[in-house]
Amino acid sequence: MKVIGIVAEYNPFHSGHAYQIRKAREQFGDDAMILAVMSGQFVQRGEPAIVSKWIRAQAALRCGADLVIEIPFTFACSSADRFAHGAISLLNAAGIVSDLYFGSESDDLSSMSDLADTLIEENPQFVDNLRDNLQNGQSYAKSRELALASYLAGACKPELAKACETLLNMPNSILAIEYLAELKKTGSSIQPAVLLRAGAGYHDSLHLDFVSATGIRGCVSELRNNVTNTVGTGAFSVSSIAEKLTGKLPSASLSPMLSAWSEGIRPLFSTDFLPEILQLLRSRTTQQLDEYAYMGDQVSRRLKNALANLRADPDNELLASFRGLSDSRRHAGTRISRALISLLCGQTGADLFELASPEYLRVLGFSEKGRYLLRLMRKSATLPIIDKASDFLEHGQNTRLKRMAELDLLSCDLWGLKAGYAYGDEFERSVIQIKEKQQKK
Repeated sequence: MKVIGIVAEYNPFHSGHAYQIRKAREQFGDDAMILAVMSGQFVQRGEPAIVSKWIRAQAALRCGADLVIEIPFTFACSSADRFAHGAISLLNAAGIVSDLYFGSESDDLSSMSDLADTLIEENPQFVDNLRDNLQNGQSYAKSRELALASYLAGACKPELAKACETLLNMPNSILAIEYLAELKKTGSSIQPAVLLRAGAGYHDSLHLDFVSATGIRGCVSELRNNVTNTVGTGAFSVSSIAEKLTGKLPSASLSPMLSAWSEGIRPLFSTDFLPEILQLLRSRTTQQLDEYAYMGDQVSRRLKNALANLRADPDNELLASFRGLSDSRRHAGTRISRALISLLCGQTGADLFELASPEYLRVLGFSEKGRYLLRLMRKSATLPIIDKASDFLEHGQNTRLKRMAELDLLSCDLWGLKAGYAYGDEFERSVIQIKEKQQKK
């Protein structure tokens, strides 16, 4: 039996995600099982998910996934290499996954694998190039891209150097290379396979059948903000969202989103957390900020300077003004975002060091077929399986597990209260169970 691992954020779950699941079964067989590891309430770019992890997991299950496991906050909201390490470690720890199936802007698996090998090797010339680029003020991602291309060109691998320049400028290809590197570093038996992305690109808006998650979030944000600015209540028209997004997402994804919003739950965006962020930045010194994750390399100083120069501008949203002051060539926007979310959740630099790998498998939901998959996993898993938040209390002697769970719960409370859920909602949640007749293939 084939068990196909998929790494996802499903922010939100859209038609392209359903397409990936369908293509997985076409490639690996109708009897293949799908195990998705998915980000929780905050995602890799350092932003809040637009809807809760429970709604996103339910949509995935109703559209063909069999088992959904949550990626812990400390890996879900992190750099590409740490995100990949967390996701692949979970798939390895499940003990049942045979293949990894990921989407990419390129289907050149051979070049991506060769680049992964080069990154793992860390040739001294590559390391020197990387250091020089960083000292010249480039971001880590750009420094690595330039260093890798330069090293490969010097090593008489011009075709791979050219591929590097292309692949390391594509967000999904960057993650794909990191997945491959993690499979290699961990000696995993999981076999990789790539799906060429179809439809809209990462930054495209609502104009194609396969709309990007970015386009969907942008549409919801615009409609929410337009109504908020008009009526000043924070309410917005769910019917206008439905009109815009019908046909762009599977009904199994769109319906629960609309239902939650119609009941007063808010779709969340980075701007929603700005008041708390500004207050925390004001109340802490640069030295105190340095203790938090992703605040090193002068990020804390830059944020304090940006705060000192921040003024309300009628022509610009306050968050955009703040980011314009804080972002730089050296400090990419995603790095700044992850630093700010870490500040909100209390994640320190020491946490990144101590929490080196996932400590548990947190189950969010399963289908009828997934029930059998979960039963297999309970026999083969090399990490504790967590079914509900209260299960964390049974592992209080494991300090790393305890701290990782604490960050998960803190991030859930932070997200949930802002969205409109009751305090402690995470402890009221049960694993989602989808009956076979409810599944939409």
